[in-house]
Amino acid sequence: MKDSERDELLLDELIEHLQYAHDDVSAFDRAEDLALSRKDRNSAAKEIEQAQECASRLSDASLAAMTDVPWRELRGLRNVIVHEYGDVDWDVLYDTVMIDFPPVIGALRRHRGHADRSE
Repeated sequence: MKDSERDELLLDELIEHLQYAHDDVSAFDRAEDLALSRKDRNSAAKEIEQAQECASRLSDASLAAMTDVPWRELRGLRNVIVHEYGDVDWDVLYDTVMIDFPPVIGALRRHRGHADRSE
């Protein structure tokens, strides 16, 4: 499989995982309520972890082409969840997913749309 084909699949998966995390978190009005729901908070955390796995497998060329995507911040959020899971600041996670994820998802979808048009 060509790098470009692999990146298209990874980008689709990345968008899906970020959207699922947003869906999980947006079911709650407050971070405190999310923190009380083990199933939903764990689901959101896992989706974020899987999103980063997809992002880490994208080619350097794809990452360089998507300068409007905050790759470092996405990686940082994953590190909080994976390495300090018991001490996650649910307010930070909630705000990040609710405020920052929609524009990131939009940017990724725009890039994916450009890839579709070039085929």
